Amino acid sequence: MAQQAQPPSLDAQVTTAQASRNINLHVYETLFARDEAGNPKPDLAEGVDISADGLTYRFSLRDARFHNGKRLTSADVKASLLRYGRVGGSAFIMQPVEAIDTPDAKTVVVRLKEPSPGFIAGISSPRAPCAIIPEEEAGKDASRIEVIGTGPFRFVEFRPDSHVRLTRFSDYVQNTVYQGMDGFAGRKVANVENLMIRFVPEGGARTAGLQAGEIQILEAIAVPAAQRLRNDRNLAMHEMMPWSFQTLMLNHVMPPMDNPVFRRALQAALDLEEIMAISTDGLYRMTHGWQHPGTEFFAGDVGRPLYNINSKDRARALLREAGYRNEEIILLGDSSFSNHQATIVTAAEQLRAVGINVKVVITDWPTAFSQRTQRTGWHLWALMLGIEPYEGPYGVVGFFSGHAPVQHARDEVIEDCQRRLTTSLSAEERKKAVSDFQARMYDQAIAIKCGDVGIVQATRASVRDYKPYRIPRMWGISLA
Repeated sequence: MAQQAQPPSLDAQVTTAQASRNINLHVYETLFARDEAGNPKPDLAEGVDISADGLTYRFSLRDARFHNGKRLTSADVKASLLRYGRVGGSAFIMQPVEAIDTPDAKTVVVRLKEPSPGFIAGISSPRAPCAIIPEEEAGKDASRIEVIGTGPFRFVEFRPDSHVRLTRFSDYVQNTVYQGMDGFAGRKVANVENLMIRFVPEGGARTAGLQAGEIQILEAIAVPAAQRLRNDRNLAMHEMMPWSFQTLMLNHVMPPMDNPVFRRALQAALDLEEIMAISTDGLYRMTHGWQHPGTEFFAGDVGRPLYNINSKDRARALLREAGYRNEEIILLGDSSFSNHQATIVTAAEQLRAVGINVKVVITDWPTAFSQRTQRTGWHLWALMLGIEPYEGPYGVVGFFSGHAPVQHARDEVIEDCQRRLTTSLSAEERKKAVSDFQARMYDQAIAIKCGDVGIVQATRASVRDYKPYRIPRMWGISLA
């Protein structure tokens, strides 16, 4: 496989980098993982019993073996969870934990200080996986551990600026609850003996390597290249939809964006389908939801009437109602991600068409990301929001709430939605909180969701039974 970047670390717990996930999720496993739709499912755990007060989680462990030959026990799980609370890339998920008990070798009991309904979602997220490692490794500092997991492939070597090698773990213990692949959970059958993950920064070089047969799998291929090669019988293109949200974040403390009527004028002016078609080279879907369809927290038609209004007359009327006086509106994008730049440039032309005085600022990605943390200097910022909606509602609602919401002004309705989502023991109340959040996002034009972005993963035709997913999965496939 070829990927764009090399991993900053092969310590799965500490890094949120996609370049690391591509490798680490073949080597390490977690108590719970995500299924094909992104919902939490048991992985190293057989299941969990949660007390009525939401304070005690009792996990039973399935049979598993580490790559060093050691059998998995509750002591390994306890040590791994405690380490994650110290060094984990999403260590906040362990903040509610008061104590962890191990009554026997196959049982782990996690006791919380206060209810945390998102706890299972947190430990099942692949963002910075809460990987289970041997107890003797868990006392080590970040990125100082031996690369030892329970996954279907084991680590062989890492050569910086070149590649990582993995090989099939012959003693891997299958999760017999599942019949087949299911996201990062499911049955993981390693048919391929050896894996080399190469780091090839230049997209054209990755595509050329695929065409030449030097590479069997690409984590992603540019949409125009995929369209050009779609009829090549030696290759196969696999669309992954959705990959992320394309969004326009709004800075509510920079006038006139502090006026919700002005924000509604922007909401009405934009032709979101044109933005999506141009910025994604055609690989998109028009979906209004701030959660993906098919997932537990998808809020149905809530907010749909205010999505992609595309009415210049309505926009001009709202601008008059808002008292807009030709103030300059700064649209912030970056040149590092082509869809970000295209989104900003397209939106700018649409806003100018209704009489808004627009200034476009395009920087590199680090500069744009830093600028958006400031309360001044920007009104509207293009962001592709990827892993948060895949994880579920907690990261998405959290993006717009708390001490540093992206819009820079706390909205008390969204704060209440976040409180109910993160504390209520009722699943229906948590779903209602997400539905209320989505209604508020549209009613107050807190931010603008343009649509869902897809990507294309590519393989040689000789790769059989490949299924696109959040990362290219090497289990379940075989070579002709």
